[in-house]
Amino acid sequence: MVTQIKIEKCDKPYCVIHTDVETDGIKAIAEKISRMDETGRTAMLNGWDGDYCIQVKQSEIFRIYSMDKKVYMETEKETLLLKLRLYEFEELAQNCGWTEFIRISNTDIVNFSKVTKLDMSLTGIVRVNFTNGKDAIVSRRYMSKIKNELLNLKHR
Repeated sequence: MVTQIKIEKCDKPYCVIHTDVETDGIKAIAEKISRMDETGRTAMLNGWDGDYCIQVKQSEIFRIYSMDKKVYMETEKETLLLKLRLYEFEELAQNCGWTEFIRISNTDIVNFSKVTKLDMSLTGIVRVNFTNGKDAIVSRRYMSKIKNELLNLKHR
């Protein structure tokens, strides 16, 4: 496949594919490109609302959690079904360089760029408060991992 990069004034980068026939391979390439950000990393995730597939930007996700043997993606506006297991999302996030996603319990992975504060109570319960007013509970088992991850985020 021939590729070409043109430098020209535009609001944001865009891609045009020239082809004489639209094949499944070309459609797959276009779909992969449409999910990427300017760094070339995947920036979109598919969530499901019934029969509707909704693409969500990685930056819009507050948390990924499991409930009743299903995995959900919570955004500012809605909660969508995610057709991935939690460990599969963790692997995807790691492969895509989404370093702000940190597991806080067996059932929760949170986007720390959406966290306003960690609420430490006297009873030892740690609550993560999000910018949308919602919260999640941190498992004691994950506290040391979270501290290490937060230190790593601070040094980036």
